Order: sequence, then structure tokens, then C-alpha cells
Amino acid sequence: MHVVKVGGSILKGSDDLALIRNKIEACEKCIIVTSAMRNVTNNLIEAINTRNTGIIDTIFTRHMELMNNFYDKDSYFNLLAFKNDVLNNLLRPDTPENRDLILSYGEKMAVMVLYSYLKHHGLDVDYYIEPFIVTDDNFGDASCLYKYTEENLKNMEFKHKITIVPGFTGKTLSGKVTTLGRGGSDYTAVLLGRFLHCSVRLITDVPGIMTYDPKVFPDARTLPEVSIKEAIKMSYVGVKNFNYKTFSPAIDSDIEITIESLYEEGKTVITHNEIKTIKCIALTGTYGNKNMLVFIGHGLSEVDTSSQILNAIGKTHLYHLDDTSLSVIMDEDLEKNKRYLSEVPLWTK
Repeated sequence: MHVVKVGGSILKGSDDLALIRNKIEACEKCIIVTSAMRNVTNNLIEAINTRNTGIIDTIFTRHMELMNNFYDKDSYFNLLAFKNDVLNNLLRPDTPENRDLILSYGEKMAVMVLYSYLKHHGLDVDYYIEPFIVTDDNFGDASCLYKYTEENLKNMEFKHKITIVPGFTGKTLSGKVTTLGRGGSDYTAVLLGRFLHCSVRLITDVPGIMTYDPKVFPDARTLPEVSIKEAIKMSYVGVKNFNYKTFSPAIDSDIEITIESLYEEGKTVITHNEIKTIKCIALTGTYGNKNMLVFIGHGLSEVDTSSQILNAIGKTHLYHLDDTSLSVIMDEDLEKNKRYLSEVPLWTK
């Protein structure tokens, strides 16, 4: 068995669903953790903030129109029930608890869409619609309670070839719905891998973790291997929008985690190997004409390595240094001085 997380950025329409099916069809047995469809969480937040019920109508019309291509009666009526639940809860006071409850329906709807599609194409598929991770009551950014979640999973049966479960969401010991923070579906998948002792594949719209943000640097390339410590540091500084909790369940586990694209070749493997090379640069903010850069990799605390970086970049102010990261404020305009970065001795061959 292994866990496959399907990101919201690749849940847009029938073409994406066909590619997802191709990815998982050969699996002997897998659990799919799904995010909400693309932009649905943002739309739900907007509906909460504006009390605009028309946004809810638009969200559900989008799901229904997609499902018209692979109609499933049970899923259809579940979606109608979800719509009524969201509209009713939208009338309640805007509290963190109620907000999390409303947001959880994005993942529930995605479960129904994926289930209907895979069932329509003849796959042996089942689903759980309710959150199974037991969390604290920090609504909006809840964390897993390991002992109770592990006990909960022992009561769940995974008899079918494919079982679809919602990501991003959990429940407190008293049964209140929580959300795990943005990017929480990755965290859900890694937690499942830890408790079920199986590999995890995080499928997204880019081929793994990249050396730079490809939207800023077109020459960015995929890193074949990143250590768990580096991955945790990357999640804290916003690399690939990982939730900062994503990789923590794997610290004392030997599960294999890969990050791959739905659309192109390439992947990053998360390992416990601590190879002394600098893996990537994160652009964490712009302050006037200054840019804060974070270099991430093992060996940065060594004087020769950090000095080479600072000398290559030029005018800088050292902000922070530890064993896996070097934070620097770069005075020059980053767009005009990308050449500095190409002079830094960075990447694993």
C-alpha cells in the first residue's frame, strides 16, 4: 500500500482527472488524499467573508457540471446535501470553529468528484468522507494528536484497491471539525504514511522541489534528492507552499516521500541523507530595493561555504546562519542581478 496526495492545483477538469487515473491505475493498493479543487478553498473563504451565497452556487455548479460527464447518483445527492450544509452554516456567526467547518466541504466535494470519476472508469474504489485525523482545537492551524489518530486508523478498513480520503481537515476529540492550515493535505498524506508504514507520493503541478521559484527564474531545475531536515527548513520559508508541519511526521520514520508532477517528468525524493551541497534559494520577501534570500542546504555553517556565497553575491548583510540555511538581505535588485546567483557554487551534480 502507498499514499498518493492529489493537490488542488491539478484538480481542474476532466483532462486532469484522466491524468490522475493514469498515475494511480497501476497501483496495487493506494489511499488517495485529495485537496479541494483548484481555487475552491479561496472561494469558500470569500463566501464566508462576504456572506455571498451566490459564490456557493457557483462552486457547486462547477462540481455538478464536471460530474455530468460521469454521473453517480450517490455522489450527486451527497453534493446537494453538502451545498445545503454550507449555506446553512454560512448563516451562523463567523467563528474560527464555523469557518473550519465550512472550509472542510471543499475536500468533501473533491472526494465525491474523484470517487465518481474512478468508479465510472471501472476501478475498485471506495471513500471515507469524514476527517480521520484527530487534532487539537487550534482551529485554522490544527496539529495532529498522534496517539488518538493512530487508534482511529486502526478502526478504518482499506479493503478496496483505491480508497479516497479528504486532506486538510481533522476533528477534535469532541468531534468538532478543524483545518490543518494551508497546504494541510500534504501534512495529511505524510501522517498517513507514518501511521500505515507506507510510501507517500505528493502529486502537484511542478516536477518536485526546484532550485528556484520557476516563476522568477526560468532556468530552475528539479532537485533529485532533499534531506528531511532541508525539506522542513524549506517548508518554513515557503518553498513550494508547503505547510510548515508537512514533513515533521517523517523525522523519526523511514517512509519514502516523493514529490512529482502530474504533467511532466521529474521528481524529488525526501531522504535522511545529509549531503553537503546547497539545494535551493528561496525568495522570502522584497523590502524596497532589497530582497531577502534564504540559501538552503547542509554545510552552510562551514565558513568556506558561507563566505563563497557572500562573496559571489556582493553587497549583503548577514541575517541568519544555521546548519541548513543562510538568510541574506541582498541590496541589489534581484531581477537585474540574477548573474550573482549563477556564480554561487550551489547544486548537486
